[in-house]
Amino acid sequence: MTTTFETWELPARIALSDQGIGYHAANPIIEDVRDHCRRTGESPFEAFGEPREFAARTAAEQPPGLLEMVDREGMTARDYLGGQLFVLSVLVIPAVVLFAAIGRTWTFPATAAGLTGIVLLAATLFWTGGVPQAVRASGRPDLVKYAWAATPVLIVAAAMAFTTLPRERLFGIPVVAVVAVAALAVALQLREPKPSGPPSRIEAPPTTEAWFERLAGLLVGRYDLRPDRAAELTRAARARVTESGRTAEEEFGPVEEYARRVQEAEPVRRNPFWRTRPAQIVSLLVGIGIAVQAFIGWQQDGVWWAAYLIALPAGLGGVWFLIQALRGRGTQ
Repeated sequence: MTTTFETWELPARIALSDQGIGYHAANPIIEDVRDHCRRTGESPFEAFGEPREFAARTAAEQPPGLLEMVDREGMTARDYLGGQLFVLSVLVIPAVVLFAAIGRTWTFPATAAGLTGIVLLAATLFWTGGVPQAVRASGRPDLVKYAWAATPVLIVAAAMAFTTLPRERLFGIPVVAVVAVAALAVALQLREPKPSGPPSRIEAPPTTEAWFERLAGLLVGRYDLRPDRAAELTRAARARVTESGRTAEEEFGPVEEYARRVQEAEPVRRNPFWRTRPAQIVSLLVGIGIAVQAFIGWQQDGVWWAAYLIALPAGLGGVWFLIQALRGRGTQ
């Protein structure tokens, strides 16, 4: 039973998380299944079914206020930001080791140009890989374009830091210290999450009109409904409120919970090709190829800072995301 249960448990936890049931909320649910299987000798597959079916049934039985507000990928805005921070922490370790091996050194020279440029480069990678997705998952699709607009500003700032700031050595940075800090950051992010109370809720908008605007944003941004379908559902809700003579909050309750209930009855939107896993894999392969060519070209031209601080991190990041795309469930 142990092997079978462990085979079932991890997919079940992931499926529960996708339904908005976090780690600590899932613990007693998983323990109930474990106790049942231990008493009866049944496998969890026989007693409770496939993990995704089990998670869907379990989520339907939970009080709405205890569910995390996840998007259709099972992610919250915090998940997108935390995931990108984890990716950057992981990438630092092989990148630092590779730089040290190429330079045959145990100490990196710290300069104003290097330190400022690296910080801005890391900020660019974090922002591009996490912030637009987090903004969309928060249910504010109208702000996504502004999040993307900040990317070229960060890129230009990083390039200017590398090329214009002083390059005199300030002090030495031990390679071991950088690896240790990165490893500590990874370990901290892999810790078992701390228990928390019910998910925080955004305060109710002061006006009915703001409630409807928020509803449309949640349906499009967080739950990926087509804008025309979101507008149709918003009009239906508005008509019902007009007919009842009550406020939207009185009629439907908190807007985030109402948006979650509404989208559950909607079919999952078929993504355009450019958002599918095959398209992501193709684009990542192309990006990795460009990064490799840029690395070779900049090395030959003697532009070392660009080769090792732009092209190489971009290539490593592309490989990481390629692995994630190959392992992820993606949309077919």
